[in-house]
Amino acid sequence: MILKEKSSLSPTDKFGQAGYQAEMQMAFYLRRAFGELPDVYVFNDLRFVRNGEVAQIDHLVLHRFGLVLIESKSVTGTIEVNRQLEFVRTFGRNRSGMKSPITQVEMQKELLQALLNDHKEQLRRKVMMGMVQAQFSDERFKTFVAISDKGEIKRRGCDPPQLVKADRVTAEIQQIIDRHTKASGFGGIMRQVLADKKTAKELEQNLLRAFTNDEMNEITAFLLRQQTDVQATVEPPPILAAVAPGPAPPPLPQPPAFTPPPPVIQASSASTAYACRHCSGQDIEILYGQYGYYFKCRSCSQNTPIDFKCESCGKKAKISKSGKVFTRKCGSCNAESFFFTNPE
Repeated sequence: MILKEKSSLSPTDKFGQAGYQAEMQMAFYLRRAFGELPDVYVFNDLRFVRNGEVAQIDHLVLHRFGLVLIESKSVTGTIEVNRQLEFVRTFGRNRSGMKSPITQVEMQKELLQALLNDHKEQLRRKVMMGMVQAQFSDERFKTFVAISDKGEIKRRGCDPPQLVKADRVTAEIQQIIDRHTKASGFGGIMRQVLADKKTAKELEQNLLRAFTNDEMNEITAFLLRQQTDVQATVEPPPILAAVAPGPAPPPLPQPPAFTPPPPVIQASSASTAYACRHCSGQDIEILYGQYGYYFKCRSCSQNTPIDFKCESCGKKAKISKSGKVFTRKCGSCNAESFFFTNPE
């Protein structure tokens, strides 16, 4: 369920617009995967302050067992990482170093964890017969750096698990949820007893007490209250029924599908390869004509054809429209991705 939309205020510079498009792409994947799930909550553009230190998280996913932070990176060439976790960005013949996005998202995680633990008495219940105050431990947090679809990752002697392509992030999150679900409750205990030594150890490592319905409600409300930015208009989170403490929460009723309004994105920048072929301007929009969809430049009024090639298999794909949002779907490999959003 989407609790906070991506901000509709697009940067005016081309690098800012490229980053904005990468975040919109990731928000699209998160909506597709979790938009209708009742107990997985997605926050886009989450900003908060702790002790005067401001943090902004591109995307945050709250699930029954913890939180996942996602840092989106726009890459149209290659991003390299070596054994020392040093990053280099390459575009054409130009190579330049860059700050570690892994370090960046880990710092955001540490600040968010500290903020939540500042209020743990409000957000978490007491366990062990009410003698121990539950908190937000390290095991509750995971981080990812999502590289945009056009980028290539080169791993020079190391393979940091946080660094993945944007279209793989939701599958990684679902695997995290599935592992914890499998290890929790009475069923998890029985699996651990009956499993071989290796499987039992894996189950033990993924054993976390699920957040109760009350805890989920408190955490979501707390995060929304922390916003320092103007909040997008969305429906409030559902009020989950209170349950008695136990090793695992009961199944939740399926709420009606949540359908927030489509976000508004400014025209794409040159760094996303969508520009007028006549004047190289980025103030473009998609229109439909005699031969199908095409780009119309709002600066010089010239037309530019759209490349309908699938980025996954290279075959011809189709463009579909929903309001101002356009998606690209391939009939050969069934790959589907966010493509473009018309400006106002």
